Amino acid sequence: MKYLFFDIECSNCFNGVGKMCEFGYVLCDENLNVMKKGDIPMSPGKGEGSRFHLRGRKNEKDLELAYEYDYYFNQPEFPSFYNQIKRLMEEPDTVCFAFSMDNDIPHLYHACTRYKLAPMNYICYDVQKLAGRYLEKKGQMSLKNACLEIVGPHSLVQLQEHLSRDDAMMEKMIFEAICLLQQTKPTELLEQSNFAKTNSLDYMKRIKAHAKRKREKTDGHNLYRKYIIDDDELDKAEYVGKRYNVSAAVKSHLDELKKAIDVIKTKDGIFSNRLDKTDYFIVLDEKNKEEIIKATNGRFSGEFVLLKDLLAQ
Repeated sequence: MKYLFFDIECSNCFNGVGKMCEFGYVLCDENLNVMKKGDIPMSPGKGEGSRFHLRGRKNEKDLELAYEYDYYFNQPEFPSFYNQIKRLMEEPDTVCFAFSMDNDIPHLYHACTRYKLAPMNYICYDVQKLAGRYLEKKGQMSLKNACLEIVGPHSLVQLQEHLSRDDAMMEKMIFEAICLLQQTKPTELLEQSNFAKTNSLDYMKRIKAHAKRKREKTDGHNLYRKYIIDDDELDKAEYVGKRYNVSAAVKSHLDELKKAIDVIKTKDGIFSNRLDKTDYFIVLDEKNKEEIIKATNGRFSGEFVLLKDLLAQ
């Protein structure tokens, strides 16, 4: 068994997609002895979208990288290092570690897809989650603070924060310290840590599915808003048809929402957002119905209609 601790730095992260400019790693044997380590600076690419944007960001701390920006731009881009990194990540009997894999797994995935290269397939543990569980702390904590609390106040003396190789070394030190403090072997700690484990490709499938649901929810709300009659207009004599309301869960299923709107329109239905002005409340399923009943505290006196029943009409 080999353990690969890795860290990624990016020049920016516009729209949630980082442009990689550094890959650092520490490769250890099964006893956590360092076999190999290094950092790989690379150009984030050409064009305005690849520029460095790490200072003056809203609600974000300024970030100082290990090298000057010109140095990164003078290096080859990610494809030149793809095979080297892929061998490290995917070598048999290798387990990977990142600190906050919510960042590093997508960064590496997007670098591959950006250059039309096959995404890498590896098992990864999140050292941030391991540290949080050990310290019994909720929420996210920084790599530096986790290292200071678990490894000790002098742990960073010879390490440079945001030098990717040194950040990877901090991950290794945290993992090793937890093993020592809990008097457990690395393999035993991993057996207890499924909560911090994922497969990189499965993880990205979940991320993309979540992003799709989020887009559909936004599009669904925007679409439904076009048909809603304003509250102060509902009492006018011209609006005499049955009033329909649609749950947020239905709006999150865009294709089904479109069909539901078409069915309601064929019934000359009126779209409302007011419970006291609603005859039929369209819900996704029985669970969604119970959620609406609980949220409205029984204030809705109309009839609930399951989406599948409406579409079957």
